[in-house]
Amino acid sequence: MSIREKLKIGSAVLKEINDFLLSPDNPLINRLLDIISKYGTPPEINAKAREAKKLPNLFLRLKELNSPYLKDLEWLQEQKEKGSFISIPTYRRKILG
Repeated sequence: MSIREKLKIGSAVLKEINDFLLSPDNPLINRLLDIISKYGTPPEINAKAREAKKLPNLFLRLKELNSPYLKDLEWLQEQKEKGSFISIPTYRRKILG
């Protein structure tokens, strides 16, 4: 028997695993399902995380927290929108020639 063949999971063992996972009396899986129902499936959680990290949502959270950094970040955003900053390659050409 090759090493690869030793990795095979027999159908009896797979049945035991499935029985364990699907049992309504399994407290581990029941708790996991409670968490999933509370926070959502992994794709739902990831979608919420993508939404939460969008800049307007981050600014909103900082505002709700009454963050002292909010005004500075708003100023930086205004400067960016006005085109006050140059790119690093442009900066290098300007400094180094």
